[in-house]
Amino acid sequence: MNGADLRTVVKSLVLAKGFDKVSVAPANAAKAPPPWTQSVLVTAVAALDEAFDYQIFLAYGKHRRWHKFAYEIIVAQAYQAASALMSVGMRAEPLIYEDSFAIIDLREAAIQAGLGARGLNGLVVTPEFGPRVRLGAIFVDAALEPDSPWDDYPCASCTRCWSACPTRALGPDGFDRARCLAEFAPDADMIARQKRMLRSLTAHTRRQCISCVVSCPVGRVPTETFYAAP
Repeated sequence: MNGADLRTVVKSLVLAKGFDKVSVAPANAAKAPPPWTQSVLVTAVAALDEAFDYQIFLAYGKHRRWHKFAYEIIVAQAYQAASALMSVGMRAEPLIYEDSFAIIDLREAAIQAGLGARGLNGLVVTPEFGPRVRLGAIFVDAALEPDSPWDDYPCASCTRCWSACPTRALGPDGFDRARCLAEFAPDADMIARQKRMLRSLTAHTRRQCISCVVSCPVGRVPTETFYAAP
């Protein structure tokens, strides 16, 4: 099997496990991949409903549990995809989200792999789904030809995310992380602001701020609801 055919097979196996997009980045797209890594498969799941961004903060007994629905999906599908790749003789290891930024900057890797471009909101904006994607990675020992970066920039004439941001964390001067309600490591003042401004569904569950995401006009996809088994 030549290199182009192998890349096609690899992508097909990954997409078959539920990912909406997958592209190939070189091993050096990751900061600290497994030492045997030859290529990084950067994956994306289309997050087309706000439930993907529900976060659960639950403490009981000696346990403190944090869950985000999107990450649970990505990790589960990544393990299934890695298993499929291993079944055809490839070594593969999925990224988990325990200190993942020390291993790979998923946004930079996604841009390098051509999944999308960095938007004015700092997120990866894809042509198919805009910024409504959540990213993952699978490390493989096959030297695959990397995909080329996307040669378009969808934010050239749009600033909708600036006006949509409820705390003005976005604007002409760039991104002010200290004001962003989606901050994962908030200080005491931000925690108080998040509790006041973010919508809670239960005593332990709230929706992460996605104002800049849902305001983006790029890649709006019509969706339908179904209740029957697929």
